[in-house]
Amino acid sequence: MNVVAMEAKKVIYCYSVLLLLAIVNGHGAWAIPGGEDIGLESQLSIEHDGDIYDCVDINKQPTLGHSLFKNHKVQMKPTGSFPKSTIDDSSITSDDQTVEIGLGEGCPLGTVPIQRTPKEDLKGAKEAFFKSYSEQPDAKIGFGYFRAEEQTTLKPSSKYYGAQAYLNVYNPAMIGPDPQSNVIIKLFFGPEDSCCTTLAAGWAIFPGIYKDNSTRLHTFWSTAFEQKLCYNIRCPGFVQTSRKIALGMKIRNVSKYHGKQYDIKLTIYKDSKKGHWWLLYGRNDEPIGYWPKGLLRNFTSHATTAVWGGTAVGEDPFPPMGSGHKFTKSPQGGYGSACYIRGMKVVEKLGGNFTDVNDRMLSKFENRPICYNVGGQGFSKEWGYGIFVGGAGGLCGYSGL
Repeated sequence: MNVVAMEAKKVIYCYSVLLLLAIVNGHGAWAIPGGEDIGLESQLSIEHDGDIYDCVDINKQPTLGHSLFKNHKVQMKPTGSFPKSTIDDSSITSDDQTVEIGLGEGCPLGTVPIQRTPKEDLKGAKEAFFKSYSEQPDAKIGFGYFRAEEQTTLKPSSKYYGAQAYLNVYNPAMIGPDPQSNVIIKLFFGPEDSCCTTLAAGWAIFPGIYKDNSTRLHTFWSTAFEQKLCYNIRCPGFVQTSRKIALGMKIRNVSKYHGKQYDIKLTIYKDSKKGHWWLLYGRNDEPIGYWPKGLLRNFTSHATTAVWGGTAVGEDPFPPMGSGHKFTKSPQGGYGSACYIRGMKVVEKLGGNFTDVNDRMLSKFENRPICYNVGGQGFSKEWGYGIFVGGAGGLCGYSGL
């Protein structure tokens, strides 16, 4: 086995461990400040699209209640200049509509929107975290964690300080018990023997924590040090700074199969001065907030792998990924059918600019190609570098499940 294959195998192992983190240490794998009930002091509540958001003092948000961030001073916006791109977005001539979301005028100055989560929903989220999904479903258990992704090839010299892309947005009908489906950007941190320190952002359909089948803005992070996996702000780790965009918000403009296409632009990058990892949304790169550098402990310097793709998690029949359609080379099997990810870029130098990825940098990973795939890789003036991901799900070739 060559070095590249060995490194890829280690990355694959990290992925399989990722969703098992929540059961490694039972009682210590998931935490909410103050126990089950966050107990936020809301100055104002905003109802938006069926959800309630509490406007909370920015200095009293959940993450800052954790002892690790007790003396943390909130950084209101990224310092220095935002990394430029080798290709200006204005030169990309796509007919797709990039979705902008928000709470209108947003919360008052000095406060940030936190999605209200009833106590019973926290319990459901906790159960979702502790759910064990194997890398390949066991024929008796019927659990599965499937991925169709492009990832940068792991090398000892690999250093990434940001990743960016436009993610095609869909709302495929969920099937099977406890489904989860998402299309995301991920960054992995640390050497291969300390895997599973991860930052990720994208869109997801996740009834287990959101209690509906809506497509939503979704993030998660995990740390190997604390063996913890956390979605959005349901445990301390993400510092919200935007008054208008909240994690977990519904994305109502979704694409139609062979119809109008919508996407969202997301960026994760490291502030070269403060060292925090920022999440930005939309064509205007609106800062939503950041993961503090202290969260990653010893892995704050740089990411070692960048990933773009889709995941589908659940029991048989397994849920769809992306649009619910695989990529094919037929005229009708790409755009408007499979879910695209375009404008894929990375920052390879601290304080440097975004550069387009290329074929030489990437390797494909599919752990159940009969059901989900990634394809159509390539660069164009209209899109930058792009791929297609997706699949219908179902039994995925497992008989007797």
